[in-house]
Amino acid sequence: MRIALLCAAITLALLTAAYGQDSTWKDPGYDTTYIQSFRDDFVVTLVSASTTNNLSVYDKKGTPITFSTNLPTSFGVGIDYKWITAEYTSSFGRTGPAEKGYTKMSNVGFGLTTRKFWFRNFYQQTEGFYLKNPTYFDPQFDPATENYPFRNDVRSSVYYATLNYGFNSRKFSNIAAIWQLERQKKSAGSFTVGMTYSLAYYHSDSALFEKKFNNYFNKDEALTDFNFRLVGLNAGYLHTFAFTKSRKFFVSLTLIPGLSLQQGKSDAQSNSDQIRKQTFGAHAEGRVVAGYNGDRWYMSLTAIAYTVSSAFEDTNPFAQGYSFGRFALGYKIKMPETKSPFLKKLGL
Repeated sequence: MRIALLCAAITLALLTAAYGQDSTWKDPGYDTTYIQSFRDDFVVTLVSASTTNNLSVYDKKGTPITFSTNLPTSFGVGIDYKWITAEYTSSFGRTGPAEKGYTKMSNVGFGLTTRKFWFRNFYQQTEGFYLKNPTYFDPQFDPATENYPFRNDVRSSVYYATLNYGFNSRKFSNIAAIWQLERQKKSAGSFTVGMTYSLAYYHSDSALFEKKFNNYFNKDEALTDFNFRLVGLNAGYLHTFAFTKSRKFFVSLTLIPGLSLQQGKSDAQSNSDQIRKQTFGAHAEGRVVAGYNGDRWYMSLTAIAYTVSSAFEDTNPFAQGYSFGRFALGYKIKMPETKSPFLKKLGL
């Protein structure tokens, strides 16, 4: 009898201990059957990126002449830890095909990504554009034997920022798609809403077309400076597909369109008066990511496009679009547990 009572007491004690352990379990804020976190790891990434920036003006018939950057693949490094990400890439004095002139570019970006809120921004500075469609001015142009018209006086700088809120934060990880600080173990998606802000500046010493072609264009197309600002609201959808038995391979798709208030201010070559315009327009972010997300190593291939369209009273003087191709190879380094209460409050 005493043995039976002792066994019963031991069993009750074990059950009580087990219950006590379960009662102290803390919800990580996500469904662990869908998401695996590596946020405690310090991630170092080698980045290879290709970037294109286009600048267009339109003639009286609405036909564009387009100048584009001539950039080679740029290289850089990214670091990621907890909810902080930062990345820098540069062409480091290199350029694309010699017949298209020499473009200089540097690009820096960082993000702050929590479970529900995703902030991402980048700043890009570019100098030197070549004419993509030289046959507009010279129908006999031969790209096999001639150099493309090039403007080393054309400079641009762009700042672009997005802040979005994800509705399905328990089952969908946006950071698993773009930074691989987490792994999407099961396919899932999320609707999102948010805001976009952009500030762009272009400068050239003279108009993008020669004076002998002035009759082809309206006077306000002969621009030498243009400032552009955009503030808008977004709504879209993201989805990540997890593949193979290990669920370490993935493809992620994103489309986030929006409506925005846009302001433009320009200086024309033949007119000292500034031209100011304000209107509502549209913008969108599209992204495709494919890769492998292992326990230590990861790699990903990303294509990103940001588009901006306007509906000014006359033709939009600048057609703006930013596109990026990115290849990343990263390694996750185990970090000791944070002891500082202050850093823990910050999520570090």
